[in-house]
Amino acid sequence: MTTVIRFSSLGDIVLAGAVTGQLGEVSFRTLPRYRELALRLPGVVRVLDPGEPAVGGRVIDLHNNLRSRQYRADVRVSRQDWRRRARVWFKASPAEPVVTRYGRAAGVEPSAPPWLPPVERGSRLVLAPGAAHATKRWPYWRELARAWDGPVIAVGGPGEEGIVTELGGVAEAGFERTLEAMQGGAVLVAGDTGLLHLGAAVGLPVVGLFGPTTSDDGFYCYGDRGRAVELPLACRPCSRFGGPTCPVGDHACLREIHPDQVLSAVRSLV
Repeated sequence: MTTVIRFSSLGDIVLAGAVTGQLGEVSFRTLPRYRELALRLPGVVRVLDPGEPAVGGRVIDLHNNLRSRQYRADVRVSRQDWRRRARVWFKASPAEPVVTRYGRAAGVEPSAPPWLPPVERGSRLVLAPGAAHATKRWPYWRELARAWDGPVIAVGGPGEEGIVTELGGVAEAGFERTLEAMQGGAVLVAGDTGLLHLGAAVGLPVVGLFGPTTSDDGFYCYGDRGRAVELPLACRPCSRFGGPTCPVGDHACLREIHPDQVLSAVRSLV
């Protein structure tokens, strides 16, 4: 059996589904809050908490941080940290996509989504308006919801209850209820967050709104099943993950993305 290590976060674990299905039976070592998600990844038959004993066999470390290095591993993913920092500091060329690095570590060709059981498609516009970092939050979710000529539902996590409830959705819903909310979706619109990857993983076309990060920075990988909406500003990317405030003070990277641009990208996928 192969053991794959990836402790967090939501999007990174979802992207691991690009390789787990090619590894035979997999035990997946992660944090307890991601157990249900990891069990749905292709090939995963067992989930190990961080403190559980190893099960033997090959070990692939897809996290490669101080915590994961406490475990024996046959191969560890290339983090390309300096390249990712140079991308922000000097606007150098981007690092390789995450799924490419995962595939090299696992010794397999990454598969395209869906990586989780697909949801039933329908006419609902699914919105994921939240983001852990303030600079990744787009300001026009209400306007987009009003412009859609069909049903709308929103999904989100802790701290996002206000906007999600206003848009007719459920916040802090848990993994299972989030997947239920995606049932009947036509397209998911989200920022550069884990829910963007979760939507793609269950077969929804996705529109990603990129501000402080860019679609070239490693996580966006959906080809003709996705659209990246972003602006060619010289200040981008200003961060690897987003931050609390805009470094230049105007947040133009997302403020200047208007609802009609996003609606056009959504309609191109319907």
